[in-house]
Amino acid sequence: MKASRKVKAAVGLTAALVMGISTQAFAAQDAVEVSVYQVPMHFVFDGKEYAPPEGQQGFIYEGSTYVPLRFISYSLGKAVKWDGDSYTVSVSEPKDADKVTIDEYKMNSRVENSNIAKIDKSSLVPSTLQAYKENVSFIFDGAEKKIGGDLPSYIIDGSLYVPMRFFSESVGKTINWDPDTYSVSANTAASTDPKQPEVKPVTPPATPAAPAAPAAPTTPAVGGGSAGGGGGAGAPSTSNPSYDSITSAAEAKLQQLKEEDRVAFTALYQDYLDHANDPAAKAAIKQQVISKLAESDSKFAQIISDTQSKLESNQYDTSVIDSYKQAYQDESDPIRSVVH
Repeated sequence: MKASRKVKAAVGLTAALVMGISTQAFAAQDAVEVSVYQVPMHFVFDGKEYAPPEGQQGFIYEGSTYVPLRFISYSLGKAVKWDGDSYTVSVSEPKDADKVTIDEYKMNSRVENSNIAKIDKSSLVPSTLQAYKENVSFIFDGAEKKIGGDLPSYIIDGSLYVPMRFFSESVGKTINWDPDTYSVSANTAASTDPKQPEVKPVTPPATPAAPAAPAAPTTPAVGGGSAGGGGGAGAPSTSNPSYDSITSAAEAKLQQLKEEDRVAFTALYQDYLDHANDPAAKAAIKQQVISKLAESDSKFAQIISDTQSKLESNQYDTSVIDSYKQAYQDESDPIRSVVH
């Protein structure tokens, strides 16, 4: 993935473009404030409750329920692929390698002691979120689906959110909404009437309290999940996992880390451009780049350590670890050469 020559010539921080940034991506990276209702939603699929990863709470915006795309896709047994060059999300039936990742994700997000109760709607108040309105293309099972301009997709605190109704109609599944408990439920079996899915939340209070000022958001990242895509606690132990299952899970986590880095450096680069005439601000941004590199190094080291441990404990060949390290070095070294 390469950035355009025009962008490369702009300023000295262009090594960040190694993560796959494009000029089209920069144009969409201006944050906007959206007023939403963040409610304690419950997600029940095939009779089992699942919770999104920490920090990826669903919300209600303009009367529609928004959910993190990766979470809802995996919960319904769908694979998700992200093309950072074209900003395209593909949702499809999973291959064997995808199923390993999805199963692990669902194990980690399973709610063991489910407690779904009626919600006191009088306590609901709006809050303001910093969101990135992205021009994302969506492909569902090979067919492009258009999302309405009045209810676009948003990137918030590192996750891609879409309206639940748009997702349900695109995958052809009936997704039910309980306005008393704010619960979303569905079965993974194909809907017999895909034209009927309906997800419509209860109307929020007519006179809400003034929204509280939000905490400063973290740099957004595409992909609808935290690094590793596992959500929740660490991966559960399994007996005699296959070599392919171990490496497939590792590669999914590495890809997610790469996606996070790409968009994080996009935002930092845009910030750099916005302060091109402010040496102090540029120096501060450089320190942010250094900090982000250190954070990425730490996450990468943890993925490698976990993967190597699993391979060794099952007496598998560990030579693939070297290829992971080389790929990471090839992508991060150009950035290091600029900031160090």
